[in-house]
Amino acid sequence: MQWPLFLGYAAVFWLIFVKLKLIPLSFPIALLFAAAGPIVIFFVLMAMNFYHPGSSDVRVINRVVQIAARTSKPGRVSEVLIEANQPLKKGDVLFTIDPQPFQFEVNRLQASLAASQQSVPELQSALDQANAARQRAKAQLELAQMTYDRQAELLKQRVVAQATVDTASRNLEAAKQQEAGAAAAEERARLELESTIGGENTSVAQVRQQLAAAENDVAETNVVAPCNGFVSNVNILPGQIVSAGVGVMPFVCDVDTDDRGKVVASFNQGAFLGFKAGDAAEVIFPMYPGQVFPAKVVSTIDITSGGQIGVSGVLPTVEAPGGAPPRFAAVLKLDDTALRLPAGAHGEGAVYTEKVPFAAMLRKGLLRTDTILNYIKWGT
Repeated sequence: MQWPLFLGYAAVFWLIFVKLKLIPLSFPIALLFAAAGPIVIFFVLMAMNFYHPGSSDVRVINRVVQIAARTSKPGRVSEVLIEANQPLKKGDVLFTIDPQPFQFEVNRLQASLAASQQSVPELQSALDQANAARQRAKAQLELAQMTYDRQAELLKQRVVAQATVDTASRNLEAAKQQEAGAAAAEERARLELESTIGGENTSVAQVRQQLAAAENDVAETNVVAPCNGFVSNVNILPGQIVSAGVGVMPFVCDVDTDDRGKVVASFNQGAFLGFKAGDAAEVIFPMYPGQVFPAKVVSTIDITSGGQIGVSGVLPTVEAPGGAPPRFAAVLKLDDTALRLPAGAHGEGAVYTEKVPFAAMLRKGLLRTDTILNYIKWGT
């Protein structure tokens, strides 16, 4: 709102030349005031806007957490334990999900874990049996080899027929195949027994991890508050099905001690680089008409959504600028950190640098004019 400058200049002109007639109004004087006044006001406004920028977009922002079920499968709400806007502590139960289906899975996996643990000694027995089978196959192979060698020697002496040697040869080949199969079975049994992770058999470890996940599902049937705060809208009822990752209620966290009194103000591009962290500021709110709250610039946020390029296999689209130019945000912290500021409250503000102090006085005057006018807007 910069109209008070022009209104004040017009009032001074009227007071001097019309009302009090302190200076005779002539054409050269009228031309001088008509030309010099707007030029002076222009440079004053330029200095005020660049070195002491104002913002009509000051907002109170709070952290809101979407409450969602964390069970691996959908569940049925059994009880809702809170009411809207009720103060809550971190860890308070918001609502519960029927744990019975998840407990069934826990019971099943507990039995499976016991069975898998019992199978470990059985794997040792299986290895012993495979070892014994290989030893038998090895003895049979040695016997078949001896029989073949003897029959082959007898064939040279023309004591036995060729058919007898052929039979011994087939028996030897079969013994070799049997010994190879027994060796493979023994190796397989050994690998199953020695397959471990963290010193535990892999099959047991796998079932144990599944059991831990099922027990976590049971624990997650009690949905708790993530922080101190309140739920602004309770819109679930017992019997409703909730799924993992699907928000069912917004939880408004209390403002941390370090963040109390912080607000976010946006500024246009021309004035954003003119101030820095540590500069003085002032903020007004329609809910506090007639009051001006001193503040300081905590930080500046040198990015907007327009400066982000999403990860994609497609080249970024370059378009001609259109619409309103982007505004950049700065975080301001009020000196009065105990001031009650509901999240979503909207106000105005200004930042004051050390340059052109006279222009800062004008910005302060405009801001105080706006906060007084809030008395008129208060009831609208």
